[in-house]
Amino acid sequence: MKRVKEALEKLSEKGLECGVITKPENIYYLTGVFPSAFSVLLLKEDPLLYLSKMDSHIKNIDIETRIVENFKKELKIPFKKVGVEEDSLSFRFYKTYLKGKKIDNLDFLIEMRRKKDNKELKNIKKALNIAEKCLEEVFYMIEEGKTEMEISAYILSFIRKKADIAFMPIVASGRNSSIPHHSPTKRKIKRKDAIIIDLGAKVNYYNSDITRTVSLDPSEKFLELYAIVLEAQKQAINECYAGNEIKKAEEKAREVLKEYGVEEYYLHACGHGIGLEVHEYPKISKNSKETFEEGMVVTVEPGIYKSFGIRIEDMVLVGKKPKILSRLGRVLP
Repeated sequence: MKRVKEALEKLSEKGLECGVITKPENIYYLTGVFPSAFSVLLLKEDPLLYLSKMDSHIKNIDIETRIVENFKKELKIPFKKVGVEEDSLSFRFYKTYLKGKKIDNLDFLIEMRRKKDNKELKNIKKALNIAEKCLEEVFYMIEEGKTEMEISAYILSFIRKKADIAFMPIVASGRNSSIPHHSPTKRKIKRKDAIIIDLGAKVNYYNSDITRTVSLDPSEKFLELYAIVLEAQKQAINECYAGNEIKKAEEKAREVLKEYGVEEYYLHACGHGIGLEVHEYPKISKNSKETFEEGMVVTVEPGIYKSFGIRIEDMVLVGKKPKILSRLGRVLP
């Protein structure tokens, strides 16, 4: 249990006696077990994983497990200095188990997960390959009169035959494409529409995320804005190399959009880390104070949202040079 050992060393460095981990992604990262119900991993000298009866089938793993019928009665945390996950600790859990204890953030879990090893990269690439094949099929099935919901249903069906879905797909057409996180509706596709399709697959708990914007009969304005967003994305990707400041990628994208007078229509950050969660560390934004590290996998997805929207998103592996993992073309025919 190499990761557990590393986590215990970092726990000791923070002067903590025990780490309390409830987030399924973190439990999986450390133990290889992804619980289907509420679970608690006590990260201590002899780690102990408390599992619900619904996960009683989980056996023969490298750490001790205990099946629990009533967490309130059976879960014991007899330590005074405890580490917790800042982004998943509920007030109820704190009040029941941690009140009166000295607590600190298990921020080292974020640091450990941000760089992917070869096994993780293999799963991410598999998930991306499925997502890209799905997009290719979607391009062929889009036609005038089809609804956003019909296209979304096709995406879900395609991915679920091969993997799990990473998130509910975004299919946004016409004015709906000006809403970054639009939910598909019964709106019918028209020939001049901008159509944003944002989807992802999940393989062995690792996610992919890719976006393309297309049109059945693109207008001159569509082609003009598409070229601007594509250039912004290219410039941002060029900044995704080890040792560079993360905010530089965001700044480069904004420089391009500002040059063409459309920066005000850029409504979100440039990208995010991806792995066991679709959105994880690091966030590529102008406020980031971190640097890119070799082994990070990030998305780069600038967008413009006016009377219609355009977003282009690809996954990038950070190294001495950025490597675009997506193989799907970005240049419109």
